[in-house]
Amino acid sequence: MKRRIFKQFLSGILGIILLLSLAGCGQSTSNSKPDDTMEAFYDLIIKQDTTSMTDLGIDDSEASDTLKTYQTSMISTLQKSFKNAGVTITKKQANEIYKAISSKLSSLDHKITVTGQDKKNATVKVSSQYINYLDIFKQAKQTTLDELKPLHIENLSDAKKQLVSNVIEAFNSTDVSSDMHTQTFKLKLQKIKSGKNTLHIFFPDNYEEVGSKLMKNATNQ
Repeated sequence: MKRRIFKQFLSGILGIILLLSLAGCGQSTSNSKPDDTMEAFYDLIIKQDTTSMTDLGIDDSEASDTLKTYQTSMISTLQKSFKNAGVTITKKQANEIYKAISSKLSSLDHKITVTGQDKKNATVKVSSQYINYLDIFKQAKQTTLDELKPLHIENLSDAKKQLVSNVIEAFNSTDVSSDMHTQTFKLKLQKIKSGKNTLHIFFPDNYEEVGSKLMKNATNQ
């Protein structure tokens, strides 16, 4: 279950990148620094905050709708992943787990540094604290098994509630790393259309990898 959940999370992240980046060309209405772009991606993917995206000039409603789509997809992914592992959870339970994951990821410190730049290209390093994402699910599963034995809980519904509760508690209580993982991104100056805006901004050269690399950083993969 743990590995499947992580892979499907990355699939959902790719979706949000595609929604924001598949755009046409036109006249430029704004400019941004390459570190501003990566800050926007980090905030969107890890903190689920669209503020930095809209600061770039991305249409507010487009950014908000994309984030809502991403959140809905992730909740659905959690439900499917648990079901594939033989544990059916409700949408409400999946949402509670999702909130715990998001809250912990939002607490991570990060640092963004431009390491090289000319008129058309830039290289940016993104460093982030992380959590041991897969180990948290493993810990919650073992805790649940240990708790069920002495309690002699035979009701499947009660066992599921216990597992969900332990997953949430495990994310809430887990420590974040004292060190940081770092990923390097290459950006190019591009024209990106969003709503009525056509932006002249530095944008990831290989945007398909952005979500995956940022999430791997934050989840110790």
